[in-house]
Amino acid sequence: MGMPSAVSSRIAAQTLLGAAKMMLETGEHPAKLRSDVCTPGGTTIHALHELEKGGLRAAVMNAVEAATKRAREMDKS
Repeated sequence: MGMPSAVSSRIAAQTLLGAAKMMLETGEHPAKLRSDVCTPGGTTIHALHELEKGGLRAAVMNAVEAATKRAREMDKS
């Protein structure tokens, strides 16, 4: 959307770092933390809605499943 690549990469990294720290420090479920940071009708919830429509959750789950299966196959070799 016009943001320089270096700035957007830094923001993405800081967002992931902040989310990970919140999970580790609070012990809360990610869904609880998501609801804590999303304002109803705000920008974050709209972005998350688009990620869900695009199948992000399913893609992540499929990737974890594929990696686990492959690790088990490699362990048997």
